[in-house]
Amino acid sequence: MILIPAIILGALRVHRHYESMRDDLLPATEDGDGTAPSGRRAIPHDERQDAPSEVSHLAVVAVAVLDLASLRALAYAASLGVPVLAVHVSPSSEESDRFRGYWAAWGDHVPLEVLVSPYRATLAPLANYIEALHYQRPDLTMTVVVPQLIPAHRWAALLHNRTAQRLRRALVRYRGIVVTDVPFHLSD
Repeated sequence: MILIPAIILGALRVHRHYESMRDDLLPATEDGDGTAPSGRRAIPHDERQDAPSEVSHLAVVAVAVLDLASLRALAYAASLGVPVLAVHVSPSSEESDRFRGYWAAWGDHVPLEVLVSPYRATLAPLANYIEALHYQRPDLTMTVVVPQLIPAHRWAALLHNRTAQRLRRALVRYRGIVVTDVPFHLSD
């Protein structure tokens, strides 16, 4: 007696979820009264990004070390034709100064922001910085570019951290933040 109503209630909730998802995903145009022609709720203009001209971007590149994988990620971000900002997390001010020296020797092609995290944490300071940027400029679509090392053997993947995945999990709840990885394939 309890099982059948519970199954029906569960099925109705699943159906309601799919209807709500469909309403959110279908494009709508507003009538004069602020509703969509189909009777659905019209998507407010600030939630829509109909045309590419309505989207303004900032590419944020996470740079741990200045190596070929990071340079490829920087090149990818620059190729998007949008403003690019590189972010590096250092464990100390001495390491921060050393990295700035490497950056200047490289040519300082992209603005650099260095965050000092004395506890060697990298993900939380990086995610907090990106969240703060997003809070200051919610109108921007931020593309966070993370270099990803692809080892030749699957077992070697266990030896590399999954910064892009962890960063994606931390930032997924924010509208207007996209996390993408640029793969760098390692040789045998």
